[in-house]
Amino acid sequence: MIGVAIPGRAGFAREPHLPDINGTDGLAFIAGLPDGEVPLGKTLLLVSSLGRKGLDGETIDPDVVEKEIDRLADRIRPALADRKDPRDVISALNRFLFDREGFTYDCVAGNTDNYLLDRVIARRRGNCLGLTALYLALAERLSLPLYGVYVPSHCFVRYEGAGVRFNIETGDKGAEWENGRYLREFGLAEGRPYLKSLGRKETVGVYLKSLGAAFSRRGMEAEAIDLYGMAAAFHPGLPDARFNLGVSYQKIGRLDEAVEEYRQALVLDPGLAVARGNLGVALARKGLFIEALAEARKATDLAPRSTVSRGNLAATLCACGMLEEGIREYRKILEIDPGNARSLSALAERHRASSEASLP
Repeated sequence: MIGVAIPGRAGFAREPHLPDINGTDGLAFIAGLPDGEVPLGKTLLLVSSLGRKGLDGETIDPDVVEKEIDRLADRIRPALADRKDPRDVISALNRFLFDREGFTYDCVAGNTDNYLLDRVIARRRGNCLGLTALYLALAERLSLPLYGVYVPSHCFVRYEGAGVRFNIETGDKGAEWENGRYLREFGLAEGRPYLKSLGRKETVGVYLKSLGAAFSRRGMEAEAIDLYGMAAAFHPGLPDARFNLGVSYQKIGRLDEAVEEYRQALVLDPGLAVARGNLGVALARKGLFIEALAEARKATDLAPRSTVSRGNLAATLCACGMLEEGIREYRKILEIDPGNARSLSALAERHRASSEASLP
């Protein structure tokens, strides 16, 4: 992992002179900069380059992409001359991007074209992460006080300056959403480590975490692990980076490291039910069934209607010899999801085992 200091608040005042760098060495150099000196647009393009090369064997020309960002900034700049009302400024920016330039929201899961910045700009399409990256790249050139914000599986933009603070939902053509809406829609409790305005390094960390997931989906776990490690270095407080790192370790059988990463994720966010559940599974695979059962119960308490959490609890109960309790959990899953294949199969297997045991 890259050792870096914990980032401070983002600033968009100036861009330092950078050497001619690329690849992971470039990220290591940027990680050592003070947060306010991180060139966010250049860094996101650097991460995009890593993704395109690693996943598709393609290269991008950052200069071409930056020229297009400059063109967009130059076209919108006259409309932002009067900045007395921040909401008018953002309304003008929204209209420019979505109406005049034709950018659209595309939430197809797993499509890296929707968030790698060069592809978002070329295709005029992006998911929440891709459009957030575009807003922030433009904000850097236009000296707008915009910041990325992250909640599990989603991100958006926030205006925060001169005592004015409001959210810009990139998946809704830049509409203003209150924090409470995010809490409700993403099932978040107050006090969890989300909905905060991110520094530049923290924003890069979210981006790296997402790219790592793309590599993991391709079965490229070594590359994913490297990216998750860099994500955690850029954003030490990001629970998902630790959780995803644990998932990759678990996939390749490195259970001790998986357990440690799940525990680290839970230190950052004790309410991360999926990390509790995966920790229980990893402990069970290590033969630590009593510890696994305790974590599975905690996961179910955190997410009582999660069929995954209840399925893990049911399986662990059965592994501990607590068959009746396990069967009850499988039946609870079927109350939530009557067609749940895992529960139906498990109950059928238990029924066969019981019938065979009763034969003379």
